[in-house]
Amino acid sequence: MRKSKLKIPIDQIFPDPDLPRSKRANGRRENTRSVRSKRDPVVLSTDNGYLLLAGERKLTAAKEAGETAVECTVKEEVTPQERWELSLAEQYHSSLVPAMELGRAFMEYRDSHEVTQQELARRTGITPGTIHHYESLIRTLDPALGEKVNSGELTFKEARSIADIEDHVRQREIAQPFIDGRLSSVHVERIVGRAKTSATLSIEDIIEEVVNGKRAPEREPEPAPVIQPAIPVEADTALIENAVLKIAGELDAMQLQVIPEYRRLKLISSLRILDSRLKSALSNLNGGVAGAQPVPKQYAPSKVPV
Repeated sequence: MRKSKLKIPIDQIFPDPDLPRSKRANGRRENTRSVRSKRDPVVLSTDNGYLLLAGERKLTAAKEAGETAVECTVKEEVTPQERWELSLAEQYHSSLVPAMELGRAFMEYRDSHEVTQQELARRTGITPGTIHHYESLIRTLDPALGEKVNSGELTFKEARSIADIEDHVRQREIAQPFIDGRLSSVHVERIVGRAKTSATLSIEDIIEEVVNGKRAPEREPEPAPVIQPAIPVEADTALIENAVLKIAGELDAMQLQVIPEYRRLKLISSLRILDSRLKSALSNLNGGVAGAQPVPKQYAPSKVPV
């Protein structure tokens, strides 16, 4: 792909009709993205002039400063995928779309081209962590809070931190003081961090501790359940066969799903436990006559992490 640097008359540059240009942040929603990109505008050379692919802010600033020409990166051709990547970078750096919409745009691109967050970061110049934060608004944030982000009642900084909490009820409890305007965004990360390590504390107690330094007493943990000794039972082979076939079907279906990071790690742990049990069972079955093998140790039924 050929590209060069040229100073182009501003009146020869026209906007990309496929790029949204009118949406802006509203309410108390913070603009945490760069609003003053230092990159030169990127344009595509056409028979009728130059199509603006990225760099609207710098072009607008040049117009407002009374300049008649601006230095641009000129591309002779661009693939649909490259154009999509430039569009994502432009939307991020110039805040052309709301945070929720940008999160969906990142996910749509990655699903379409089957690339990781790291690869998308390399192609757009946006950090992997930033892409993760925007996608977390779609994957793990309570949809009701997503609406608050869209309306400007909840800022991106607040929402991305709250999305780290798994429970949606807990998310809403944390978000409400920020939505009401009782708390500043500067407190959100500490409140979320405390909530993650102190599930028994009320949000009001956590806020009092974080904002005013009054540490609330931890509630007494629930007593540990009494584990009854395992009772040896005879395996129901027909039931096992049906369960194995059902799990196999679920595993096939799982490969077509997008699984949140926190749930993926739990699933890996569960599958490793299952893998260990399967290897033990196969070893026993392949040994031939049951009487020739040592009697396997009986285990109490255990909960598999979900």
